[in-house]
Amino acid sequence: MTEKNYLRNDLDTHVMTESRSRSFNFRRADGSSFYFFKITWSAGVISITGDMGELMLEHWNAMPTFESAVRWAANAELQYLLGKSNVSEEYDGEETARDIIRHANHEVIEALNGQFWGRERRSDGMRQIAQKIRKGMLEKEDLEDYDIYSFSKNARETIPTYCDIPERYWGFCEVWNGWIELWKALEDFGRFREWSDDSLKNILNSSYRREMRKAVEEACSTEMGAIDLFNHTDYDDYPIRRDYSFTNYRLVAAIRWACQRLIAADVVPAERKAA
Repeated sequence: MTEKNYLRNDLDTHVMTESRSRSFNFRRADGSSFYFFKITWSAGVISITGDMGELMLEHWNAMPTFESAVRWAANAELQYLLGKSNVSEEYDGEETARDIIRHANHEVIEALNGQFWGRERRSDGMRQIAQKIRKGMLEKEDLEDYDIYSFSKNARETIPTYCDIPERYWGFCEVWNGWIELWKALEDFGRFREWSDDSLKNILNSSYRREMRKAVEEACSTEMGAIDLFNHTDYDDYPIRRDYSFTNYRLVAAIRWACQRLIAADVVPAERKAA
């Protein structure tokens, strides 16, 4: 059987030249291989191999020489280094879920705390009004305009039947719109229920919102689960969050740490500052 020509004669005119490189081993003083790693430089490339894993940085302009490569990597931010690596960002379910909860909480928190103005001063939120009432500065009736916990069934429907929205059945403060939208999107909560369902008003209870939070985290444990959740919301943009893995952050941190040690040991002289 004739073997397929995978190279297709692409390398027929290649010539061989020796490539300069330098390598350094890093291990514990007792000789243990625990977290042992090797840093290797060749023109344009720094790689790490060993017990921690493998990763390669490539930047031909920054690393033409060993000295320039070490100085470049020793002073760079980790995320920047990862952007020059052979690894890609991954879906981050935890941060995606946190973003969704932050979005739902944002207006509720502002209504409770007010907003910052000037130096540490807040405009009045529900908590500030309640404090002024306790101090006798305002009457109890003044809290009504700030009470976000009023959530009641409408005595009669004033919105046309073709408008299937929660306001058709309920009177509530608009700061809860984010949580209401989540309630309707979550399978175990409102996705298969009508807006008139009495369980909707449970979003006022912190324990109920904690259960919703757990459901959001479970849905966002996979990217497809997060997308399914977003498909049942009115979000303009899907806040899918991506980042490099913890392992890859550790690997570039080890590269940077090793390069800093090479400078500290005067293997590579520190770059002189201009006078």
